[in-house]
Amino acid sequence: MPQRRNGNPPEEARSSSDKPINRLPALARETASTVGQKASDALSQASQKADDLAASLGGSMQSLAGNLRSAAPAQETLGQLASGVADALDRSGRFLQQEGVSGLTNELNHLIRRNPLSAVFIAVGFGFLLAQTRR
Repeated sequence: MPQRRNGNPPEEARSSSDKPINRLPALARETASTVGQKASDALSQASQKADDLAASLGGSMQSLAGNLRSAAPAQETLGQLASGVADALDRSGRFLQQEGVSGLTNELNHLIRRNPLSAVFIAVGFGFLLAQTRR
């Protein structure tokens, strides 16, 4: 039997699965799985917070719509305009409360697919405005 050094069996006596190099793939898989799970959890928490924020924003928009309706004159042109804006705020607020951020991104995605050229022009316009403000 081979002699032991420092109480450990010699390298020849160790099984191949005991060698640290052979455990690297399993350790890498475990680490990748752990990192993936933590990233998924963080993304889920961020998504939940974004949906909560969208619902809160939607409620605020609906409240603003109600305030606008009550403060607007009844029969004048300004009153009709205020009523239209209040209706748009109300619909948008309800949409945000019901659909959240994921619904908003899906709707935006469909809009861009239906109107790709307009989306490009709008993006270029925003880019131009952003560049002008950074000068």
